[in-house]
Amino acid sequence: MNITLRQLRAFIAVAELGQFNIAARNLHLTQSAVSILIRDLEREIGVRLFDRHTRMVSLTLVGQEFLPQARKIMKDLELAVGDVRDNASLKRGQVTIAAAIVLAATVVPPIIARFLNKYPEISVNIRDMPEEQITPALKRHEVDIAVGTLSEEDPEIAATPLLRDKLMLVCREDHRFAKRKSVRWAELKDETLITLAASNPLRNIVEHNLIRVVPNYRPKYEVRFSTTAISMIAAGMGVSVLPENSGQLASAVGVTTVDLIDPIVMRDVSLLQRRHHSLSPAAEHLKAAFIASVAKQV
Repeated sequence: MNITLRQLRAFIAVAELGQFNIAARNLHLTQSAVSILIRDLEREIGVRLFDRHTRMVSLTLVGQEFLPQARKIMKDLELAVGDVRDNASLKRGQVTIAAAIVLAATVVPPIIARFLNKYPEISVNIRDMPEEQITPALKRHEVDIAVGTLSEEDPEIAATPLLRDKLMLVCREDHRFAKRKSVRWAELKDETLITLAASNPLRNIVEHNLIRVVPNYRPKYEVRFSTTAISMIAAGMGVSVLPENSGQLASAVGVTTVDLIDPIVMRDVSLLQRRHHSLSPAAEHLKAAFIASVAKQV
C-alpha cells in the first residue's frame, strides 16, 4: 500500500471543509492538485471516499468510516514527531548511566546534579555496580553510558578518557602508615591485605604490582565492594589498595589514604559507550557534561 501523508491531509481537509477549492486554499495547493491526491488515494484504497456534487462533496459510507482513522494516523504522527523534537531539544528524555561503586558515590553525583539543574525535564537513572559488570551491562543495552575503567581493549566499547585515578593505600587513622606522606609497595609485605574480588579489573592492577615486590603475596580477605573494604579497614581488619577518590568515603569512618610509590600507579577512568551506536540527545549531552566538568578540574 502506497498511501502518502499528503493524500491523508487532502482527504481530511476536503471531508471537513466540504469543497475542493476551499480545501485547496487551506492546504496552499491548487484545486487540481487536491483532486489528484484524492483520486490517487481512492485508487490506492480501491473504493470511492467522496460523492461529488455540483458544488459540494460528501463522504461515502466508507469515507465516513475512514475519516476518524485518518485523523488518528495524523494525530499519532504529530505526537511521534513532537516527542522526537522534544528529545532533540532536551525538553524530555531519559538516560541510564552506570558507574563503578566508588565513582558513583564521589565523581558522578555532582555532575548529574548540575546537568539536571540545566535540563530539569530529563530523567537520569544511576546504576551503581561493580567494575566487572559495567561492560556487560553496556553490551546488553541495559545502560546508555557508563563511567568506569577498561582493563583491556574491547572492540564493542568506545572509551572517552575523563580523568586519571591514582591508587592509594587505605588504612585506619591510627595505623603506623597513617601519618606518612607515602608508602612503598614493598612495605605492604607484612600487612593484612583486603582486596577486591578477582573479577574486578582493579584486582589485576594491584596484584601485578604487589607480586613484583612481594613474591609470596596472598590477600587475607577478598570482598566485592570498595565500601565493604573501607568498613573492614575501619574495624581494624587490615589495609587495602583503592582508587584515590576512595578517600572521600574513607574520612567519614576514621580511615585515611596514603600515597603508594615505587611505583606510582595510575589508571584511566573513562566515559564508556557501545561502539558504533548513536546516543540519544539526552545521553549525548550528559556525556558532554561529564567531559566538560572533568576538563574544568584539570
